[in-house]
Amino acid sequence: TVTAAPSAGTLSGSQGICVNGTSIFASTISGGAWSSSTPAIATVNATTGLVTGVAAGTATMTYTVTGTGGCANATATRTVTVTTAPTAGTLSGNQSICVTGTTTFTSTISGGAWSSNAPTIATVNPTTGLVTGLTAGNATITYTVTGTGGCSNATATRTVTVTATPSAGTLSGTQGICVNGTSIFASTVTGGSWSSSTPAIATVNANTGLVTGLTAGTATITYTITGTGGCANATATRTVTVTTAPTAGTLGGNQSICVSGTSTFTSTISGGAWSS
Repeated sequence: TVTAAPSAGTLSGSQGICVNGTSIFASTISGGAWSSSTPAIATVNATTGLVTGVAAGTATMTYTVTGTGGCANATATRTVTVTTAPTAGTLSGNQSICVTGTTTFTSTISGGAWSSNAPTIATVNPTTGLVTGLTAGNATITYTVTGTGGCSNATATRTVTVTATPSAGTLSGTQGICVNGTSIFASTVTGGSWSSSTPAIATVNANTGLVTGLTAGTATITYTITGTGGCANATATRTVTVTTAPTAGTLGGNQSICVSGTSTFTSTISGGAWSS
Protein backbone atom coordinates (compact mmCIF):
# COMPACT_ATOMS: atom_id res chain seq x y z
CA THR A 1 0.00 0.00 0.00
CA VAL A 2 1.39 3.38 -1.00
CA THR A 3 0.37 6.33 1.20
CA ALA A 4 0.50 9.94 0.08
CA ALA A 5 2.96 12.07 2.04
CA PRO A 6 1.17 14.35 4.51
CA SER A 7 1.28 18.16 4.28
CA ALA A 8 1.24 20.68 7.13
CA GLY A 9 -0.40 23.22 4.85
CA THR A 10 0.15 26.97 4.74
CA LEU A 11 0.23 28.80 8.07
CA SER A 12 -1.31 32.20 8.87
CA GLY A 13 -1.85 34.48 11.86
CA SER A 14 -0.51 37.76 13.24
CA GLN A 15 3.21 37.48 13.92
CA GLY A 16 3.53 40.52 16.19
CA ILE A 17 1.91 40.51 19.62
CA CYS A 18 2.38 42.29 22.92
CA VAL A 19 3.34 40.68 26.21
CA ASN A 20 0.05 39.15 27.48
CA GLY A 21 -1.41 39.62 24.01
CA THR A 22 -2.66 36.80 21.79
CA SER A 23 -2.84 35.69 18.18
CA ILE A 24 -4.51 32.72 16.50
CA PHE A 25 -2.30 30.69 14.19
CA ALA A 26 -4.06 28.51 11.61
CA SER A 27 -3.22 26.09 8.82
CA THR A 28 -4.93 25.25 5.58
CA ILE A 29 -4.65 21.62 6.73
CA SER A 30 -6.60 20.47 9.77
CA GLY A 31 -5.79 17.74 12.24
CA GLY A 32 -2.31 18.79 13.24
CA ALA A 33 -0.85 19.92 16.56
CA TRP A 34 0.91 23.13 17.54
CA SER A 35 4.04 23.57 19.63
CA SER A 36 6.37 26.40 20.64
CA SER A 37 10.15 26.42 20.42
CA THR A 38 10.36 28.85 23.36
CA PRO A 39 7.36 28.70 25.69
CA ALA A 40 9.11 31.17 28.03
CA ILE A 41 8.56 33.76 25.29
CA ALA A 42 5.30 32.55 23.75
CA THR A 43 3.05 29.59 24.41
CA VAL A 44 0.64 27.99 21.94
CA ASN A 45 -2.44 25.88 22.49
CA ALA A 46 -1.71 22.56 20.80
CA THR A 47 -5.23 22.23 19.45
CA THR A 48 -6.52 25.75 18.78
CA GLY A 49 -3.28 27.50 17.77
CA LEU A 50 -3.88 30.29 20.29
CA VAL A 51 -0.51 32.00 20.77
CA THR A 52 0.03 33.99 24.01
CA GLY A 53 2.95 36.37 24.56
CA VAL A 54 4.85 35.78 27.82
CA ALA A 55 8.04 37.84 27.53
CA ALA A 56 9.76 39.98 24.91
CA GLY A 57 11.52 37.99 22.19
CA THR A 58 10.89 35.71 19.22
CA ALA A 59 9.55 32.16 19.24
CA THR A 60 8.95 29.64 16.46
CA MET A 61 5.59 27.92 16.29
CA THR A 62 5.55 24.50 14.66
CA TYR A 63 2.48 22.84 13.17
CA THR A 64 2.83 19.06 12.86
CA VAL A 65 0.65 16.69 10.89
CA THR A 66 1.42 13.08 11.84
CA GLY A 67 2.54 10.85 8.98
CA THR A 68 0.86 7.45 8.44
CA GLY A 69 1.59 4.35 6.38
CA GLY A 70 5.32 4.73 6.72
CA CYS A 71 5.31 8.46 5.92
CA ALA A 72 7.23 10.93 8.06
CA ASN A 73 5.47 13.70 9.92
CA ALA A 74 4.89 16.94 8.00
CA THR A 75 5.75 20.24 9.69
CA ALA A 76 5.40 23.95 8.97
CA THR A 77 6.73 26.82 11.06
CA ARG A 78 5.80 30.43 11.70
CA THR A 79 7.58 32.87 13.98
CA VAL A 80 5.98 35.24 16.44
CA THR A 81 7.66 38.31 17.90
CA VAL A 82 6.56 39.39 21.39
CA THR A 83 7.02 43.04 22.33
CA THR A 84 7.00 44.58 25.80
CA ALA A 85 3.97 46.81 26.34
CA PRO A 86 4.89 50.53 26.16
CA THR A 87 4.44 52.90 29.09
CA ALA A 88 3.77 56.63 29.00
CA GLY A 89 5.75 57.13 32.21
CA THR A 90 5.05 59.50 35.07
CA LEU A 91 4.07 63.06 34.17
CA SER A 92 5.16 66.22 35.95
CA GLY A 93 4.86 70.00 35.53
CA ASN A 94 3.09 72.96 37.14
CA GLN A 95 -0.66 72.39 36.92
CA SER A 96 -1.75 75.99 37.62
CA ILE A 97 -1.05 78.78 35.14
CA CYS A 98 -2.43 82.19 34.28
CA VAL A 99 -4.05 83.20 31.01
CA THR A 100 -1.12 83.74 28.56
CA GLY A 101 1.13 81.96 31.08
CA THR A 102 3.06 78.78 30.33
CA THR A 103 4.29 75.59 31.97
CA THR A 104 6.23 72.65 30.58
CA PHE A 105 4.95 69.13 31.15
CA THR A 106 7.46 66.27 31.05
CA SER A 107 7.39 62.47 31.23
CA THR A 108 9.89 59.98 32.58
CA ILE A 109 9.55 58.25 29.18
CA SER A 110 10.76 60.03 26.04
CA GLY A 111 9.50 59.69 22.48
CA GLY A 112 5.80 60.36 23.03
CA ALA A 113 3.50 63.12 21.80
CA TRP A 114 1.42 65.64 23.77
CA SER A 115 -2.16 66.72 23.08
CA SER A 116 -4.88 68.81 24.77
CA ASN A 117 -8.54 67.89 25.09
CA ALA A 118 -9.50 71.59 25.27
CA PRO A 119 -7.17 73.68 23.05
CA THR A 120 -9.42 76.74 23.49
CA ILE A 121 -8.44 76.68 27.18
CA ALA A 122 -4.84 75.44 26.96
CA THR A 123 -2.69 74.37 24.04
CA VAL A 124 0.32 72.07 24.26
CA ASN A 125 3.29 71.70 21.95
CA PRO A 126 3.18 68.04 20.82
CA THR A 127 6.96 67.69 20.98
CA THR A 128 8.15 69.90 23.86
CA GLY A 129 5.15 69.66 26.21
CA LEU A 130 4.96 73.48 26.51
CA VAL A 131 1.46 74.28 27.81
CA THR A 132 0.03 77.77 27.16
CA GLY A 133 -3.07 79.12 28.90
CA LEU A 134 -5.63 80.82 26.65
CA THR A 135 -8.83 81.19 28.67
CA ALA A 136 -9.91 80.37 32.20
CA GLY A 137 -10.86 76.72 32.77
CA ASN A 138 -9.47 73.20 33.00
CA ALA A 139 -7.83 71.13 30.28
CA THR A 140 -6.53 67.57 30.27
CA ILE A 141 -3.13 67.10 28.67
CA THR A 142 -2.45 63.60 27.31
CA TYR A 143 0.96 62.07 26.62
CA THR A 144 0.88 59.18 24.14
CA VAL A 145 3.62 56.65 23.44
CA THR A 146 2.85 54.71 20.25
CA GLY A 147 2.63 50.97 20.66
CA THR A 148 4.57 48.68 18.30
CA GLY A 149 4.65 44.96 17.59
CA GLY A 150 0.96 44.51 18.22
CA CYS A 151 0.93 46.57 21.41
CA SER A 152 -1.66 49.29 21.96
CA ASN A 153 -0.63 52.90 22.53
CA ALA A 154 0.19 53.87 26.12
CA THR A 155 -1.23 57.11 27.52
CA ALA A 156 -0.91 59.20 30.67
CA THR A 157 -2.83 62.36 31.54
CA ARG A 158 -2.27 65.49 33.65
CA THR A 159 -4.71 68.36 34.14
CA VAL A 160 -3.89 72.06 33.96
CA THR A 161 -6.02 74.82 35.47
CA VAL A 162 -5.90 78.20 33.72
CA THR A 163 -6.84 81.23 35.83
CA ALA A 164 -7.92 84.65 34.53
CA THR A 165 -5.40 87.44 35.11
CA PRO A 166 -6.40 89.55 38.16
CA SER A 167 -7.06 93.30 37.92
CA ALA A 168 -6.46 95.95 40.55
CA GLY A 169 -9.19 98.12 39.04
CA THR A 170 -9.27 101.91 38.69
CA LEU A 171 -8.26 103.99 41.70
CA SER A 172 -9.90 107.20 42.95
CA GLY A 173 -9.57 109.62 45.87
CA THR A 174 -8.33 113.14 46.56
CA GLN A 175 -4.64 113.38 45.75
CA GLY A 176 -3.85 116.60 47.59
CA ILE A 177 -4.05 116.72 51.40
CA CYS A 178 -2.63 118.78 54.20
CA VAL A 179 -0.30 117.57 56.93
CA ASN A 180 -2.59 115.73 59.39
CA GLY A 181 -5.29 115.72 56.73
CA THR A 182 -6.84 112.57 55.27
CA SER A 183 -8.26 111.18 52.05
CA ILE A 184 -9.98 107.90 51.23
CA PHE A 185 -8.57 106.03 48.27
CA ALA A 186 -10.80 103.42 46.62
CA SER A 187 -10.70 100.90 43.77
CA THR A 188 -13.36 99.58 41.43
CA VAL A 189 -12.15 96.08 42.43
CA THR A 190 -12.60 94.89 46.01
CA GLY A 191 -10.51 92.48 48.04
CA GLY A 192 -7.09 94.08 47.70
CA SER A 193 -4.76 95.76 50.16
CA TRP A 194 -3.19 99.23 50.30
CA SER A 195 0.41 100.24 50.97
CA SER A 196 2.48 103.41 50.92
CA SER A 197 5.86 103.86 49.24
CA THR A 198 6.80 106.52 51.81
CA PRO A 199 4.97 106.10 55.11
CA ALA A 200 7.04 108.96 56.59
CA ILE A 201 5.13 111.28 54.25
CA ALA A 202 1.74 109.54 54.08
CA THR A 203 0.41 106.37 55.64
CA VAL A 204 -2.51 104.32 54.34
CA ASN A 205 -4.78 101.85 56.11
CA ALA A 206 -4.24 98.51 54.37
CA ASN A 207 -7.94 97.63 54.47
CA THR A 208 -9.86 100.91 54.25
CA GLY A 209 -7.56 102.97 52.01
CA LEU A 210 -7.57 105.88 54.50
CA VAL A 211 -4.57 108.05 53.61
CA THR A 212 -3.11 110.33 56.32
CA GLY A 213 -0.59 113.09 55.61
CA LEU A 214 2.39 113.28 58.00
CA THR A 215 4.96 115.55 56.38
CA ALA A 216 5.19 117.60 53.22
CA GLY A 217 6.06 115.61 50.12
CA THR A 218 4.67 113.06 47.65
CA ALA A 219 3.99 109.38 48.30
CA THR A 220 2.82 106.61 45.99
CA ILE A 221 -0.09 104.55 47.27
CA THR A 222 -0.28 101.02 45.83
CA TYR A 223 -3.35 98.80 45.69
CA THR A 224 -2.56 95.08 45.33
CA ILE A 225 -4.82 92.20 44.34
CA THR A 226 -3.15 88.87 45.13
CA GLY A 227 -2.78 86.59 42.11
CA THR A 228 -3.95 82.97 42.33
CA GLY A 229 -3.59 79.88 40.19
CA GLY A 230 -0.15 80.80 38.91
CA CYS A 231 -1.05 84.44 38.19
CA ALA A 232 1.16 87.29 39.42
CA ASN A 233 -0.26 89.95 41.73
CA ALA A 234 -2.08 92.84 40.06
CA THR A 235 -1.25 96.38 41.21
CA ALA A 236 -2.45 99.92 40.59
CA THR A 237 -0.92 103.13 41.95
CA ARG A 238 -2.08 106.64 42.82
CA THR A 239 0.07 109.46 44.18
CA VAL A 240 -0.81 111.75 47.08
CA THR A 241 0.83 115.12 47.70
CA VAL A 242 0.99 116.30 51.29
CA THR A 243 1.26 120.06 51.87
CA THR A 244 2.32 121.88 55.03
CA ALA A 245 -0.61 123.76 56.58
CA PRO A 246 -0.39 127.55 55.91
CA THR A 247 -0.04 130.18 58.66
CA ALA A 248 -1.32 133.79 58.65
CA GLY A 249 1.67 134.92 60.69
CA THR A 250 1.72 137.48 63.53
CA LEU A 251 -0.19 140.70 62.96
CA GLY A 252 0.99 144.19 63.92
CA GLY A 253 -0.39 147.75 63.70
CA ASN A 254 -1.99 150.52 65.82
CA GLN A 255 -5.26 149.23 67.15
CA SER A 256 -6.63 152.64 68.24
CA ILE A 257 -7.48 155.32 65.71
CA CYS A 258 -9.64 158.45 65.49
CA VAL A 259 -12.68 158.85 63.30
CA SER A 260 -11.30 159.44 59.80
CA GLY A 261 -7.87 158.32 61.07
CA THR A 262 -5.93 155.38 59.66
CA SER A 263 -3.65 152.60 60.78
CA THR A 264 -1.80 150.02 58.69
CA PHE A 265 -1.92 146.41 59.80
CA THR A 266 0.90 144.06 58.78
CA SER A 267 1.67 140.35 59.00
CA THR A 268 4.92 138.45 59.33
CA ILE A 269 3.64 136.31 56.42
CA SER A 270 3.15 137.95 53.04
CA GLY A 271 0.78 136.99 50.29
CA GLY A 272 -2.43 137.08 52.24
CA ALA A 273 -5.56 139.16 51.84
CA TRP A 274 -7.18 141.45 54.39
CA SER A 275 -10.86 141.66 55.15
CA SER A 276 -13.10 143.44 57.69
